[in-house]
Amino acid sequence: MNIREIESFLDQVISGDRILYNVDFVELKGWLNRRLDEAHEAAQKEYLKVVHQPAHERSDELRDQYYGTIYPHTLAGWTKKLPKSASGPFLNALGAFWDVSVQFTPACDKFLKAKTLVVKTRKPSETPRKTPERTIDNTGTCSCCGQNVKLDGGRIVAHGYTIRYGYQSGSCAGVSFAPIEVSADGAKAYLRGLEAFQSRRHAELGTASERKQRWAIEADLRSLKIDIHHFTDKVVSWVAKALPDGRKDHL
Repeated sequence: MNIREIESFLDQVISGDRILYNVDFVELKGWLNRRLDEAHEAAQKEYLKVVHQPAHERSDELRDQYYGTIYPHTLAGWTKKLPKSASGPFLNALGAFWDVSVQFTPACDKFLKAKTLVVKTRKPSETPRKTPERTIDNTGTCSCCGQNVKLDGGRIVAHGYTIRYGYQSGSCAGVSFAPIEVSADGAKAYLRGLEAFQSRRHAELGTASERKQRWAIEADLRSLKIDIHHFTDKVVSWVAKALPDGRKDHL
């Protein structure tokens, strides 16, 4: 995207003919910064040419412009420091730096104005979905984690795992059980697992000799006590309910 295309894009945003989503704003900022860098670098080369003229040494006339970095929000301040004139060998460099300001000031001014119009919400996808939108049809509530999950043959499908490391790692204990609306069997099985683990940790506490090890076991036992109380209550108070999509054919 060149500077004219950037200005055209910003004009549409400012006039209200185009929504500026945050993702577009970030991309636009990158484009504008790259074009500024390229123009500034070209002007810097004119400044460096002075060293090839033995009769003149580089002075401080344009040092601030040479070393200064330019961004949309700093261009105005950078321009104010530009001298109105320069000694003979620096005239070309001065002209090159002024060209940067003249070329980019309108776009940078528009960019700063458009910045206040950025929409923070997620930008709608411009490509159609490859998979259909997920609905609550044929779903149920996992009896262990409480998430709304799709069903396969009336059973909770695999969830609660990650493939971040290149393979499927872990899975929720409620997989393959009926949803909690239909049965409390998943919660009962998980409760039995918690109680078995609690018994093992109690036994390990009796043989633990190191303080850090005892602290870790005691922390586990406190957490297990809370979880066991929660799932005991879930099992005791369970009643059949309609599935999330409203179906009651299982009642």
